[in-house]
Amino acid sequence: MAKVVTVFGATGHQGGAVVRALARDPNFKVRAVTRGDSQCDKVQNLTSCGTEVLTCNFNDVTSIKQTLIGADACFVVTYTDFSNADCMDEELKIGRNFAKACAASGVKHVLYGTQLNTLNIIGIAARHLVAKAQIQEYFMEENLPMTYILVPCYYENLFDYLKPEKIDNKSFRLAIPMGTTPLDMVCVEDIGEIAKLVFKNKEKFLNKTLSVAGDKITIKEIAATLSRYLAPTNFKDRQITLTEYRSLPYPWAKDFANMFDFFLRVDQRYNVQYTKQNYNPKMQTFSDWVQANVEKLRQEFNK
Repeated sequence: MAKVVTVFGATGHQGGAVVRALARDPNFKVRAVTRGDSQCDKVQNLTSCGTEVLTCNFNDVTSIKQTLIGADACFVVTYTDFSNADCMDEELKIGRNFAKACAASGVKHVLYGTQLNTLNIIGIAARHLVAKAQIQEYFMEENLPMTYILVPCYYENLFDYLKPEKIDNKSFRLAIPMGTTPLDMVCVEDIGEIAKLVFKNKEKFLNKTLSVAGDKITIKEIAATLSRYLAPTNFKDRQITLTEYRSLPYPWAKDFANMFDFFLRVDQRYNVQYTKQNYNPKMQTFSDWVQANVEKLRQEFNK
C-alpha cells in the first residue's frame, strides 16, 4: 500500500523537489500543500505530477492538522519572507504551528529542513537560518519522530537571491562575498531524492540529522563554469566584501551577509563524498547542473 506523505511548502525550492521525487515513485501518494493560488503556474505543475494539491492556512493549527489526517509522514520547511520586516517572528509562529499540528495529528514521521543557529554560534543573526534552527527546537519539544535535513545554498539560487549582475548582454558579475573560500552548494532536485530515501527507511534515519551537499566550489570556479557552458557570455567574480554586500539594496542583504560571514568563520559540516556514498550516488556537481540547464540559465540571466 502506498505511503501517504504530506509536503508543506510544495511550491518552494525544497518542497517542490520533494513532491516531484515522491510523485515518480508508486510507493508514495503525495499531498502537496500550498498557502493559496498566488503562484498558479507552480500549483498547476504540481497537479500535472499526479499529486493531490491542498491549500492550507499556516496561521491555523487546525487547518494544518487537516492536511495530515491519514498521512504516514510529512516534509516541513519554512519560508522566510524578507519583504516583511517581521519575517522572523512570522516564520517562528508558523513553525510552532507546524510542530503543534504534527503532534496533534500523531503523524508517524516528520522530515524537517533545518539550519544552524548563527546567533548562538557566533552572535550574528541570519534570520532565515536562526528561525529554522529555533523551529527545530519546537519540534524537539513535541517529542515527535523526527529526521532533520541540513542543506547549503542551492544552485537554483542563481535564479533568485544569488542571480548574477548584468553588466551588458555578454558580461555578468557574481556578487557573493566568499573571497577564495569554497561555498558548499546543492541541487534542489537531489534533495528530493534524499527525502525519498529517508521516507523509505524511517528506522534508519529516525532522530538523525543529514547534512548534504553536491559540490564545494569557489566563486571564481562558479564564474568559470558558467563562462564555459554559456559562452560567449562571460562571468566574473565581483570580489565583493561583506560590508559592500550588506549595503546592497535587497531586503535579504544583511541576512545573507551574515550568512556568508558565518560560512567564512565556521567550518561547515557538509561532505560531498559522504553525501554521495550514503544518501544519493547521483548527486549533481555544479558543472553537471549547469550543463543540464544551459537554456534556462540563458533565459533567466537575460530577463
